[in-house]
Amino acid sequence: MFKELERGSFGYTNKKKNRQLMQFFLFLGVGVLMFIVGLLLHNFDKANFITILAILMVLPMTKAFVIYVVLFPYKSVSKELYDEVSEKVSANAILMTDMVITSPDKHMGLSFVVISDTQVLCMLGKAKQDVAYIENYLKESLANNKIEGFTVKVFDDYSKFLDIIGTRDYEKTSKQEECFKYIRTLVV
Repeated sequence: MFKELERGSFGYTNKKKNRQLMQFFLFLGVGVLMFIVGLLLHNFDKANFITILAILMVLPMTKAFVIYVVLFPYKSVSKELYDEVSEKVSANAILMTDMVITSPDKHMGLSFVVISDTQVLCMLGKAKQDVAYIENYLKESLANNKIEGFTVKVFDDYSKFLDIIGTRDYEKTSKQEECFKYIRTLVV
């Protein structure tokens, strides 16, 4: 039905919000239409199979709405900001952007994540987030999935983040690709 959006790619958050809102209204419209058709086909008797199917349309509709609500406070980074960061990142490092990660306790927005051979460097996407909590959550998640050898650092200062990501060249490793695949699964 829809082309798959790649998690961690430029513009992901805004595209995902738009898609979830469209899916919400699509499921709502289909559910209402099914309910009305069921009533018309069965002489306005609500106890029919089509009405049950219409009611079940609430499940995917609710899922789409919940994802939209989680993503609502966040927005994608600007093209200029993305270009500036992507120029600084080493060719062997992996750059991810527009990420909203959820944990059992809270959701966290990250503008950028740079994965090198031994580091996961993150830039906060929204002010007033708990940096220590995000670092801990990512460290524990990586350790729980047996992805070891990475240090996690989350920055709330953009200039410090830019200074760090452009300091050295990195080697491309299989651990880095494994880390990238796992972190991508954390994104809403």
